[in-house]
Parts: sequence; structure tokens; C-alpha cells
Amino acid sequence: MKKGKVFGKSQIAVTVMVLALAAAIWLNMEYSDTSTKYLGEATYVNNSETQSAVVETGAKATEEEDYFTTVKKEREQAREEAIELIEETLKSDKLTDEDKASAVEKTTLLADRMEKEANIESLLKAKGFEKTAVIISDDEINNVVKSSGLTTAQTLQIQDIVTSQTKIPLSNIKIVTVK
Repeated sequence: MKKGKVFGKSQIAVTVMVLALAAAIWLNMEYSDTSTKYLGEATYVNNSETQSAVVETGAKATEEEDYFTTVKKEREQAREEAIELIEETLKSDKLTDEDKASAVEKTTLLADRMEKEANIESLLKAKGFEKTAVIISDDEINNVVKSSGLTTAQTLQIQDIVTSQTKIPLSNIKIVTVK
């Protein structure tokens, strides 16, 4: 090191980087919403305290009976329309064999979804959930359950049933509670 120089170029660069890192951390803490995120928080499945804790995630419905029956009727109507459209498509003389195979594949996919939804709803009822509605899309599943709140154990039961019936990852499973 030469005489007269206190800081070299590399020391100044390191100092600037440390200050930039500190500023980034401060800005992240200042502007991030920490009220809903707890980084590093873990809960144990067999912990008796967490099983009694109620998770309050839910939409309120004025009459759950009407909600569940309405959802299931709308789901059935949409499926009937889709099946009618596929049947009309299959009756067309202008279709190629490839188009007909695609239409049959869509019908099979729709029937498979209907079966999986019915199976999941039946299994959830067997586990003690009074009212349920399951809607399966291409890459995710929405579960609507009548409950004033779900315990961790109940949430895990729902997730286990859904993954065993559909092989869809946990990140694509949505659980909504209706009071």
C-alpha cells in the first residue's frame, strides 16, 4: 500500500456494496407487509396446541344451503352445455378423425373430473365436513367447505384427500371456508 492512501479502490467498492445491502434490507423491512407473513415459522402436525387453533380464512355466505346447491347446479349446467357442444361437434360431417379424437378426449377428461370431484366430496363428507363443493380446473382445485374455521389437522385432511385423488401439488389446492 502506498503512503498517503487510506482507502483503495477495492475497499471503497466493498464499502459501497455493504451500504447498498443495508439500504436494501432497510427498504424491504420498511415497505413489506409483515403482518401476514412469518418467515421461518413452523408448526408440528401432532402438536395438540396447533390442532385446537382455528384458522380464520373464509368467505361469509348468508345461507350456506343455497350457496352449495347453487354452486353444484351451476357446475352441472356448465358441464351439460359442454357435453352438448361436444356431441354437436361429433355429429358434424366436416370433422376429421383427429378432430373427433380430440372431442372424445375432452369428453373423457370432463368425465374424469366429474368422478374425481364426486369422490373428493364423498370422502370429505365421510371425514365430517357437512357441506362441500369441489371444483377442478386444469391445474388447480378449489375446495369450498362449510366451517367457521379449520384446524390445522382438518386442513391437512382435506389436502391429503385431494392429493390422493388427483395428484395435484399442494401449492395448487385452494381451501375456502363458508360459514
